[in-house]
Amino acid sequence: LCAALIFLVARRFSRTGLALLAAAGFAANPVAWTYAEVAYPYALLGALSVGVAGLFAAVREPNGRFAHVRGVLFASAALGVAAGFRQDLLLLLGPLWLWLVAPQSWRVRGAAALAVGASMLTWLVPTVVLSDGPGAYLTALMRQTESVGSSYSVAAQGPDALAHNLAFTAAALGWGLLPFAVILAALGIGPLLMRRARGGPPGGAFFPFWILPAVLFYVTVHIGEWGYVLSILPGLYVLVAALLERPVAAMSTVRPGWKVAGALVALAPALVFLLGTDRFSAYALDRHNRAVAARVAYTRAHFPPERTIVLAREDYLRVRYYLPEYRAWYYDPQPYRADQSRKRATGATAIVIFTAGLVPRQDVDVRHVQITEEVTIAYVPIRSGAIVEFFGERYVVQEAR
Repeated sequence: LCAALIFLVARRFSRTGLALLAAAGFAANPVAWTYAEVAYPYALLGALSVGVAGLFAAVREPNGRFAHVRGVLFASAALGVAAGFRQDLLLLLGPLWLWLVAPQSWRVRGAAALAVGASMLTWLVPTVVLSDGPGAYLTALMRQTESVGSSYSVAAQGPDALAHNLAFTAAALGWGLLPFAVILAALGIGPLLMRRARGGPPGGAFFPFWILPAVLFYVTVHIGEWGYVLSILPGLYVLVAALLERPVAAMSTVRPGWKVAGALVALAPALVFLLGTDRFSAYALDRHNRAVAARVAYTRAHFPPERTIVLAREDYLRVRYYLPEYRAWYYDPQPYRADQSRKRATGATAIVIFTAGLVPRQDVDVRHVQITEEVTIAYVPIRSGAIVEFFGERYVVQEAR
């Protein structure tokens, strides 16, 4: 769906062949393919981002069939509904919505804002009700916001957070573009981003308002998962098609060799997913699935639920799903701080270390079991009531007090 929407939006700025290039390049990219295969919401984030942004572009187009007040209200309502699936769209596409309503009168702007708010109620009201009411919902929302801001933002953590967020965002975008990153660099994305593409909306601000807010947010506030960049990648692929339109239009004819080269550029990244062994590959997904299944089976077969705590980080929800009868402890260390936290293991005689990478700080009795040729699991025998202290990615088990 995201690739199809990329084609439709890119077709507004470029010829059909270039729109196909952008859509195929996105679909074959290892990041997009990986997140389309797993139970994460980021593929949906990409589809909603390009769908809503494309709707905004159609409404803003002068003399277009959607360029009327009803179109503005419909597009605004679409943003509110889409935010029910990904609330971050309100923040990431908010500047683009302001660009949409900027030429309108204050009366239309107010009506558009009401359309966003009214459509949000379709998901906000049941969400609040199912969250034990407004008080509990707002408390949880504020705690989440404060936690992210204090732990990961540049304002709270300074240069360390900036370096981490910048490197993470750049790496994710690099993986998400691969050869298309070279095309963007060759075309001079900086100055061209601010220039009107042929057939683009007036003012040439469509792409900056779509792409830059998300980049700035991830770099200065928080990026916790590679899939976050799927809010940006559709816009960058559409931008590639738009920027290529002018040089392609300057050719008298597009020779078959160029078409073959374009197809190879678009489809070659699929080989990285199909044949590679890195984090974004079919092999990595299959290996991960087999490892989770093996760890779940071994834990259930060898550790009684009433006497066991399962320690997990990125695997925490998997433990909750597949081992619901066990106590699961979630520990997510910050990437550049080693804060200390403590928990008491009441009634437990073993801590199963479900997530690889969580290792003891001191020389405790950590036992490793080779479940299969590729899969191991670790556990720590403890006394009931022992205190577990966490420092970054390491933990300390102390005697009961």
